[in-house]
Order: sequence, then structure tokens, then C-alpha cells
Amino acid sequence: MTILITGAGLIGTHTARALLDQGTGVVLYDPDPGPSYIEGVVGLDRKIFYIERGDVRDFPRLMDIVLRRGVTRILHTAAIAGPEAAENPGLAFQVNVAGALNLIEVARIRSLARIVLVSSSDVYGDGDQPAGDGPIVEHEVGWPSSSFDGAFKAMAEIQALAYQRLASVNLLICRPCPTYGRDGETAAATAGHAVSEAVHRALDGSTGDIELALPTMELVYVKDVAFALREALFVEKPASRVYNVGSGELVSATDVAAAIAAAVPGARVTAQAIPAGPARLLETTAAHRDLGYEPRWPLARGIADLAADLQKLG
Repeated sequence: MTILITGAGLIGTHTARALLDQGTGVVLYDPDPGPSYIEGVVGLDRKIFYIERGDVRDFPRLMDIVLRRGVTRILHTAAIAGPEAAENPGLAFQVNVAGALNLIEVARIRSLARIVLVSSSDVYGDGDQPAGDGPIVEHEVGWPSSSFDGAFKAMAEIQALAYQRLASVNLLICRPCPTYGRDGETAAATAGHAVSEAVHRALDGSTGDIELALPTMELVYVKDVAFALREALFVEKPASRVYNVGSGELVSATDVAAAIAAAVPGARVTAQAIPAGPARLLETTAAHRDLGYEPRWPLARGIADLAADLQKLG
């Protein structure tokens, strides 16, 4: 059994490790994979692990890899996000929407056992839809207006669910909230990257205060996301096609700064709150029911694990 994972970034590499740890083969596909970062996350001497260089817009290349490597399932994480999507929305559309279509078509043509698309909580928009008091459930998708990334993720979901209904593609969608963890040098300027960078600087013994600017929001540790995605690839009888993946806790910049200071004694982190609309959690009842998902890494534990992980790398 071999899983094709597109995107050698934060979520793709950590899910690769989760799969390899249970003995599942992985092909990691990326246009510019970072060997040192991948090795640091995945580990050494993985005999059922392959890295292939390529773009999700290259349909013949994708089909060749699926055939040559004996791929049976796909996890699609590759995307252009953050400021890069805003600066070049045309390219972001080609990668995030047309690229997703290529992967879905490969799954259809080859009758693959499962394809899982990693979407985003950005599909819920930034206030255009009525804001309820409780957590956001999966059917509350509106028209995202805060980012091109959110808009293109919503488009990718629409076409994916159409293929699931009309072409019998065995497809699931996971929507993680902003995710933090050990990311690479090419990580997008997102909330998760800001957290990772602050921990990096704390461990480096940065002189002076480390500034951390974040809105109050839901953050989830990448190891929780990797667990949910691994389970989504193999769940036999899902009762849903779309799953939220969150931590179940709203955190502020002050909360994150305190967690970093606790994990790295002596670190001085200055918290700056970024104004934002009312923060809401993601409802994860469906993921708990079908995927056995429970957030295992609350903020303090996740930050401590990230700091320990980075210290091992020197």
C-alpha cells in the first residue's frame, strides 16, 4: 500500500511520518522539496519512502508516478497560500483549483481506494455569513471574502464533491484550522508560521523581546492534523464527506507567548493582539465519530513538544 502525498510542507511531511510509522509506504511529491527539512521531520532510513519532484499542474507526471509507484490512495495538501496567493492569484488558482482537479481525475481514472483533500477553515469566510454562538459545523460554508486562498479552497471543494457524487470518486475533505508545528524555510507567512518562528527565536537565545502578533483564534498542532488525515485515508464507512479538524480551544497572542515562555525558560515574548472579528471554534463531532479524532496536543503541550523537537535538531 502506497500513499501519494502532494506538498512537502508542514502538513504533508508530518502526515508522511505518521503513515510511515505505521508501516504504510509514502511518495512525497513537491516541485522543490527541502531534503534537510523532510529528513528532520520524517527521519532517516525509511525504506518505503520516496521523494518525487513535480508540480500538481503536470497531469502526465502525476499519472506516471501513480502507475510507477503503485499508488493506491492520495493525500492532497499542496497549495499556494497566504501573501503569495494574494500576490499572484492566477497562479494560486492554477495550483489550488486546477491542481486539485488533476489529482481527482487521477483518482477517478485509476479507481483509487481514496483521495483526501486538505482544505482550510478559511472556507468559512470572515463574517459574511451569520455568526452563531456555537462552534462552526461543516455545512456553514459561505462565500469567503478574506483571502484568495479561502475562495480557491472553496472552489476545489465544490468540484471535489461533484466528482464524489457524480463520478463515484471515493473522496473526503478535511478542513483544519490554522496549524502550527516545525515548518520549513519556505513556509507561508501565516499564523502558524508566526508561532513556529517565535519558538525558533526563543531557542536561538534572541536578545530583546520576541514580538508575536496574533488575533484570538483556534490553533491546532500539526501532529493532531496528521492523525486526522491518516485516519481519513483509511476510514471504511464515513458518514460524512467533510470533516473539521481543530483543537477545541481559542487562544490569544498572550496565551501563546506564555506557552513559549514556559517551554523555553528565559525567553521574553511580547504579545500583540491583532484586531479581528468574533472568534469561533470548529465543531469536530463528525471527525470524532468517524475518524476517532480527539485533539491530543493542547497549546501548552504542543508548544513544549515543538520546542523539544527543535532542540533535538540543534
